[in-house]
Amino acid sequence: MGLHPGLRSSISSSRGDAAIAGIDSSRRNSMDDRSSINQIITQAGAGGGNLSRLLRERSPSLQPLHGPTYSTDPAAAAAAAATDAALPQFDSSYIGSQRVPRNAKHPETHDEYQQQQPRSPDSYGAIKQAPGRADKHQKSQMHAKGQYHTDTRLPEEHEPLLTTQPSQYSTHQQTRHFDADGPFAHLQRRWHTALDLAIWPLQYIPAVVLGLILNLLDGLSYGLIAFPVSIPVFDKFGPVGFSMYMLSTAVSQFVLSSGMSAFRGANGSMLIEAIPFLHVISTTIVNNVGEELPDRIIATTLASYAISTILTGVLFFLLGILKIGRLVDFFPRHILVGCIGGVGYFLLQTGLEVTSRLKLDLQWSVLRQLFVPNTLGLWGSSLLAALFLRVLNTRYTHPLFVPLFFMAIPAAFYATTSALGLSMECLRATGWVFELPEAGKPFYYFYTLFDLWNIDWHSVGLTVPTMFGLAFFSILHVPINVPALAVSTDADKIDTNRELLAHGVTNLLSGALGTFQNYLVYSNSLLFIRSGGGSNLAGAMLGLATLGIFFSGPAIIGYIPTMVVGALIFHLGLELIREALIDTVGVVNSIEYATIVSIILSMAVLGFNEGIFLGILMACFFFILLYSRRSGMRKAYTGSAVRSTVRRQYAQRRFLDDVCKQIQVMRLQGFMFFGTINGIEAYIRNLLEQRQWQENPIRFLVLDFALVNGMDFSAAEAFIRVRRLLEAREIYMVICGAERSSEVGHALRAASVWSSEETEYVQTFASLNDALEWCENVLLQYYYLHQAALAGTHVPQNYNYTFVTTPQPEEVNIYGSSPRNAMVSEATQSAMTVSRSGSSPVMRVSPSPALAILQQAFHDLDSGGSVDSTLAFIAPHFCRDQISSGQYLWQLGSPPLGMYLVESGILRVYVDDGSGMAEAIESILPGTVLGELSLVTNKEYNTAVVADSDASIWVLPKKAFDDLCEHKPAQMLAFIQLSLAYSAQGVKAVTAYAFCA
Repeated sequence: MGLHPGLRSSISSSRGDAAIAGIDSSRRNSMDDRSSINQIITQAGAGGGNLSRLLRERSPSLQPLHGPTYSTDPAAAAAAAATDAALPQFDSSYIGSQRVPRNAKHPETHDEYQQQQPRSPDSYGAIKQAPGRADKHQKSQMHAKGQYHTDTRLPEEHEPLLTTQPSQYSTHQQTRHFDADGPFAHLQRRWHTALDLAIWPLQYIPAVVLGLILNLLDGLSYGLIAFPVSIPVFDKFGPVGFSMYMLSTAVSQFVLSSGMSAFRGANGSMLIEAIPFLHVISTTIVNNVGEELPDRIIATTLASYAISTILTGVLFFLLGILKIGRLVDFFPRHILVGCIGGVGYFLLQTGLEVTSRLKLDLQWSVLRQLFVPNTLGLWGSSLLAALFLRVLNTRYTHPLFVPLFFMAIPAAFYATTSALGLSMECLRATGWVFELPEAGKPFYYFYTLFDLWNIDWHSVGLTVPTMFGLAFFSILHVPINVPALAVSTDADKIDTNRELLAHGVTNLLSGALGTFQNYLVYSNSLLFIRSGGGSNLAGAMLGLATLGIFFSGPAIIGYIPTMVVGALIFHLGLELIREALIDTVGVVNSIEYATIVSIILSMAVLGFNEGIFLGILMACFFFILLYSRRSGMRKAYTGSAVRSTVRRQYAQRRFLDDVCKQIQVMRLQGFMFFGTINGIEAYIRNLLEQRQWQENPIRFLVLDFALVNGMDFSAAEAFIRVRRLLEAREIYMVICGAERSSEVGHALRAASVWSSEETEYVQTFASLNDALEWCENVLLQYYYLHQAALAGTHVPQNYNYTFVTTPQPEEVNIYGSSPRNAMVSEATQSAMTVSRSGSSPVMRVSPSPALAILQQAFHDLDSGGSVDSTLAFIAPHFCRDQISSGQYLWQLGSPPLGMYLVESGILRVYVDDGSGMAEAIESILPGTVLGELSLVTNKEYNTAVVADSDASIWVLPKKAFDDLCEHKPAQMLAFIQLSLAYSAQGVKAVTAYAFCA
């Protein structure tokens, strides 16, 4: 019935024994010890006759469910003994019996006890309206005790729509007295177990009746139009379509209820959206064979229907068995919405044809017949009923309202016609009621129409494209219905591939039986589950009931008013049109909405296959158009905005500040294809235009591919053109962020846009920071070459970088007129002037050799004599040290050891990237300081520093630093302020790289 699965285990008992209810009550009070319960049951004996007394002795506060309060008082004990005598005996072996199903219902069995006590809201004999407080309290107690087991079939928050319980006067409600120790006790237990098993399915009858009504309504509306009745060959095929619909629905119901679907109580039905495609198949065969051969047309059409169902099943099965069901998600949803809107238009057209018995055509004679009074009344009444239902739906939204509305139409129709004195013959003759099927035809009549020797296989071949279109359209429903039903029923871990396999099996069986495609219906399944049918047994019962309708034949059709079928068809058609054209307003963009409208119009004018094909073409075109509007370039900036994280001397930083504009960085993103690469190529060409070149001449073009996830052949060809264009201007093309083995790296290497020995103008690096460092080092190389050419000296050995082929100092034209050379020459002279102005303090005699390096590192912070005096104070406390290549200066998490001044060599700073791997984030060059922040704050190192080459360093030990802070606080305060100002420069560079790059 409508009982929650979590409550079924608590309600199940040994044929309503009140003592077991006492055990359930004790679990919420004082009897939590399982060993005590087992001991009590053991002492109760085989028959369990003393169980109630033992429970009261062990727990004086324990009360039976809805029973009187017991006490240890002798008088009360005597009353309790009298009550025990009236209660049925408890059989402990029956409770543990595996013959009793888990969700079997065991009603209260003592009539006198039930008449005295109020019934629980979840007990038998009442219609459940809403959960009461006692029900909620019981659920909370069961959660607390760990007894409540969730079941995804019937979520807690969705209370059943319908529940019915047996009457208190039913035979099963009578007291079952038997002697547990008697000679026939075993047979009596088997008899009662069998009786319980027989009554168990009765709880699902309301949900089954509701599901059967829905299947009948759908079969009458859509099964009758499975064949185009407007074509003379198929004008009597309404009953055939009804029978085939019921068989397809029954097959789907049995397969889904067999456990192949994860949803218990899932409802299957014929794929209604397949009807337009089936009509296209029928029309194609009629046009090719000719109406003068009706038997050949019928045999070919039935064979084509069956083959299309098998093809759909094969496609479902392959998607499920290969576990590639997620591929369906890549189909654009607005194309599917457009196809659904096209189906809605088709249903409106079919509704007119079924009710008016006319083949719609844009001819004046057909349009005039539509408005003949009787014909107008036929389709007009159906349309008005559908519109009236839509108006009522705005106020009454209960899921049962629509089925009840359509069940009320025949009653109102026959009440009206009876009052008017209209006979059934008159109603059938005027088209208000469907004609009776031909007498004497069995339920399997449509099988007699199959004739393998009369099939026109050429016509079948002509329908293959439509079959593939139908199969493709069919598979789109599973990724929509399955997640939607999982959300509505709170089902977790639903495997789409499993549902695809189930759909494959049911369609293969349905095709083998010669009937239509089928699928899991979201709305019917949800209504069925919420009505108490959340069980595979309930689904199987619905399948049996549907199969019973199939075996009984389509005789019921002769008593169905045309208005019922027409209103159903119009209702669904209007619903689908609303979903496509109204619900999407404001949800999709203008291009997608135009695509939806175009698909509907093309399906209405050209056909369904043409509409789907047009929709796919438009989706591809608009995808390219929309994606092309998205720039493939995330950001573009010069080296002045973002620098590498290398710590350099002041003179080098001053020079790079003036010339880093020659570094142009372009950070690319997304998928590089012919639609996005044109904008990137145009941007690069604009950089090289004469006017732009004069204002901002570039020497390096850094292309960062870190955010690029793919590249097609057209994009790779475009980068070949860019490489040639840059090489002609002697501009280095620097590639970074692309792994050699990645898709992007493979495409670039195939296009020869990768570093190689053939050309120096293409360089490749792992990260943007490495690329910027390389570009800065090349510019510094030019700096020292220009410095040597201007001063007539040699390039310092400490800065002899070997990166690319460069001219010797005597070959450098310091008076070159090119914008790039002029910028480098001017920046070199400016840096040399600054270096000379600050060189005198370095060259004077000093007590400590470290003073010269300190003055070089803190040179840009010198605003007067205060810095020199501070450095002269601290320099004697530095000690010289040597570290070898690969040696740690400090490790992550180690305490601060001192402040370091690099005299020669290169150090690398590493951090943990979170996966246990070390990543280099900074390079430390000669003439720079490190370790000052940890020393001042006395915090552990959050990085690791390793010598990249043999290095000579000066160290200010922590002990000396602490002693100076204690004895010379004023001087040390000045030095700490100077150190923090120096650190701020490095933090600024790292922050700019992290947030601006």
